[in-house]
Amino acid sequence: MQTSYTRVLIVLTRFPVSLAVTFTAFAAMVISKGEADLSMLLPVAGIFLLASGASAFNQYQEWPFDERMERTRRRPLPSRRISTQEALRIASLCIIGGLIILLYYSTGTCFALGIVNLIWYNGVYTWLKRKTAFAVVPGALTGAIPVLMGWTAAGGLLNDPRVLFLAFFLFVWQMPHFWLLTLKYGSQYRQAGFPGLTDFLDERQVRVVIMTWMVASSATSGMFVYFGILHLRQLGFGIIAVNLALLLVMAWQLFLTSTLRYRLIFIAGNLFMLLVMLALIIDRLV
Repeated sequence: MQTSYTRVLIVLTRFPVSLAVTFTAFAAMVISKGEADLSMLLPVAGIFLLASGASAFNQYQEWPFDERMERTRRRPLPSRRISTQEALRIASLCIIGGLIILLYYSTGTCFALGIVNLIWYNGVYTWLKRKTAFAVVPGALTGAIPVLMGWTAAGGLLNDPRVLFLAFFLFVWQMPHFWLLTLKYGSQYRQAGFPGLTDFLDERQVRVVIMTWMVASSATSGMFVYFGILHLRQLGFGIIAVNLALLLVMAWQLFLTSTLRYRLIFIAGNLFMLLVMLALIIDRLV
């Protein structure tokens, strides 16, 4: 029973996604401060709790729509493994706990950004998803703001060009992921009442859009040296090599095969982000 409830919590809070979001915030802290120390532990915990709570609250908001989609109908709420009251209670505890930690153990700017991101994700983006297929564009800001939170939590200035460009990279990197979901689950989105990009473009055109955003993401990461975010030449060459490998995989999957291996593309894209952020952390700690 305990194991089952733990699995419910992991899915409800989208643990892997919340962890990835927190990792990007931690990377920004290290880049901002130039070191990693125990003072970062509580701000990181606050950001993780806030991300987990926002995800849980999003599922509370959208469970009637999730119930209509094969992809999401096995989530805790539509599958009735947890009540809406319990989900709301968990979401509230995570959000309130995260905000309290950020209020007392980070900066005022980080705390304010946390509130802004919560409103943007659970208010603006969640509402826009039901109105337009292009909600993913403003929605991608929710993945970029945690970088700003981490940077300012470590004492960095919000108007620093380095963190703004780093946030821009995270913004651009998310777009292919969103469009891939649209391509894979377009019919399910329509069935649930969500507009999708496939309502306007055919499959090949969507693939071109995805590849265009991947090239933009790759080019953005290649400019870290110019913006003073990356200093070690060896790591710069490593990022270039990872970029080339990713683009070759994407081109092969999007244009040279008849059946897309979505899992391979998602893994490659997430691994790309992870390696880039690790390179930036290593660059500051070495």
